[in-house]
Amino acid sequence: MKEAQKKYIESFSIKDLWGNKNITWNHINPDVNVLVGINGSGKTTLLNIMDAYYNNDNKELKKYTGTISGTPQTNDIYPITYLRSFDTPVPDKRKSESPLMQELNNAVFQNKEGLSFFNYRMKMLDYADQAEKIQRNIDELFATINELFADTNKKIDISKGNNSTLIFHQSGRTISLEQLSSGEKQLLLILLKVFLLEKQPSIVFMDEPEISLHIRWQREIIDKLRQLNPQCQLFIATHSPSIFGSGWGDKVVYMEDITD
Repeated sequence: MKEAQKKYIESFSIKDLWGNKNITWNHINPDVNVLVGINGSGKTTLLNIMDAYYNNDNKELKKYTGTISGTPQTNDIYPITYLRSFDTPVPDKRKSESPLMQELNNAVFQNKEGLSFFNYRMKMLDYADQAEKIQRNIDELFATINELFADTNKKIDISKGNNSTLIFHQSGRTISLEQLSSGEKQLLLILLKVFLLEKQPSIVFMDEPEISLHIRWQREIIDKLRQLNPQCQLFIATHSPSIFGSGWGDKVVYMEDITD
């Protein structure tokens, strides 16, 4: 039997959420969707439910009441990546890294949870016929990062030696990932996660990506992500007009308009 064609999310609904709320979201955009609403309007809850529904996470779904449905069906959509915010990256005294730093290291170094930057880079050795394309993609990523970090004159690089990692150069100094600000780490993590989708059709949920991000980065983040992967369907829950103010206003969906 031929495998069903994967699709982007087209519509989603929840009836009797908490026993008193209905959410009906039709005509979902295949490229960019920006969820806007006051605190407590349900933006993050909606993303959490959509993520759990399409990943068949019944344990998570049990936290919510109501009847949930989506188009297409759960097994017929492109892979989902969920980028949650790290608004309080304060390390536990028993841990050496903050949650944000842990996520960033997972995205950079080899890991068992999924593709990392260095897993991707090693493909040049395993697939010699793709080496030029892989290097071209890495060059594009680095150019995007350098453009966004230009205000502080930081430029990304790969350190030499056995323990190669991503580093930055600034006015003759070498800066480690740990020395970046929380906003810089957050931005780098977002860019890496979307880059590692390898320009394949995919779905990305983002919850308040503006946290810790400079206003200019907020204005440019959608454009940069679409450049890194034009085939990703973005769902962004935000409070910041800067996120959608640079040409994405027609992609805004107000929670009050899809809730009754």
